[in-house]
Formats: sequence, structure tokens, C-alpha cells
Amino acid sequence: MMLSPPRSDLLPTPSQLRIAAVLAQGLATAQAAAKLHLATGTVSAHQTMANHRLGVRHRYAFIHACYVLNLLPRPVPAPPPDGGAALHEVAILWRFALDDSHAEVAAHCHLSVTAMQSRLQVIRKRWNAANESHLITLGWAYGVLNASRGTAGHQLTPPATSVQTRP
Repeated sequence: MMLSPPRSDLLPTPSQLRIAAVLAQGLATAQAAAKLHLATGTVSAHQTMANHRLGVRHRYAFIHACYVLNLLPRPVPAPPPDGGAALHEVAILWRFALDDSHAEVAAHCHLSVTAMQSRLQVIRKRWNAANESHLITLGWAYGVLNASRGTAGHQLTPPATSVQTRP
């Protein structure tokens, strides 16, 4: 199925994309604000509006959507650290990329939230990832994530089919 390009009113603004680029590196909101010489509240407000524009709930899904839509430069491919990602870790990463919450990821993977978070901590430590947004970036760099599943947001929609009406 061909997808139509996203409407411009659904795309993040240049300011929102500058913030996304910093957050994708694993910086927390306060760190991103300091780096960009903005107030923490400004970064949070821009992030909230950017999520709304792309139709996602979480920062990590926003980062994934930006990579899928080529709104941010995709990470340079690199070999993963020793151990790469186990199948259950790949499943967890994809669920985050597709905008699941921690509870939703756990339910999808048939784990308790505590067990899922423990597994998440293992891959974060192995990959030296600061947070879930950073895991998404590293997932792209290590070839675990890509554009094949699209995003959870509303910005990618199938083109409308023409319906013929009789006069």
C-alpha cells in the first residue's frame, strides 16, 4: 500500500525538530533545555505539541516517527555491542517505537511491568543508553529498528480512494 506524504500541519516545527534531535541523543528534558538555552518548560511544551502533531503519546515514539519520516537524520549504522539484542528485547524495542506505554509493552510481551523494566534495564546497560528515546536511536543505528512497520501516529495515512457518485 502506498502512503501519502504527511500533511504539513501535522509535521513538527523546526524548533520542535531541534529539540527532538537533542532528545534523541538521550538527554533528559533539563539537559536538553540547558544545551539549547531554553527553559525546561519550553522544551516540555514543544515536546507535547510535537507529539500531538504526529499523533503519538510518548517521546520515544516521536523520535521513531521522526526517523521513519526522515525528519531527523537517521543514525549512522553501527555494529551492536556484544550480545546485540535478544528476540524479547527486539519485541520490547518495537513496542516502544510503536508508542506503547511500559504497561502496554509488558502486556504485549506477557511480562509483569517489573519483569519488562528489568529486561529494559539490561539492554539499556548493554547498549549504554540513557533512556528509551536513546534506545530508539541506538535501535536504528544497530539495525534493530527501521521504517518497515511505520509509526503509531496519524501522520501516515493511506491515500483516499475516489468514490464515484452518480449524477
